Amino acid sequence: MAESAQKTSHQSPIKDSKPASIPENQAINNPQKIFRRDNEEYKIVKKLPKRFPTNFNDIYVTNKTDFKAQYERCSKILFTQQDSKNEQNEIVLHAIGPAINTAINLALKLKKTKECTINCLTSSIELEDDLIPLMDHLDVTFQHRYLSAVHIKITFNFNCR
Repeated sequence: MAESAQKTSHQSPIKDSKPASIPENQAINNPQKIFRRDNEEYKIVKKLPKRFPTNFNDIYVTNKTDFKAQYERCSKILFTQQDSKNEQNEIVLHAIGPAINTAINLALKLKKTKECTINCLTSSIELEDDLIPLMDHLDVTFQHRYLSAVHIKITFNFNCR
């Protein structure tokens, strides 16, 4: 009886038509249209993110710079008293993408050396890459992508040694 109930249920003769999905790595966001990008037609030029204005205590962590050199620079700024009026020093570590692990390790090593206060903020940064055409009939275009970022504020108080 249940079988006959299933056969008599109303089924639409028109199938749901869904647009073909475009793989995320091949989709280009263009205000006019979305189209497929062929790797043989375009060369991707990845751009660096726009940097914020830097102070002496802003440190941009990368994987290219030696970890020991970054640690020494941070400890020099953080643990040396710049002014007799200033009771605390602070630095802000900025890192994106794969350098996030390096920044976190750097902050934890600084905290292990001397007791510091650590505040962490995460965000996403929008990057715009240029797509340079390799064929004459194509136009220069761009694609947007997002990258994870971390901003770690480390404060050392001289009165709490």
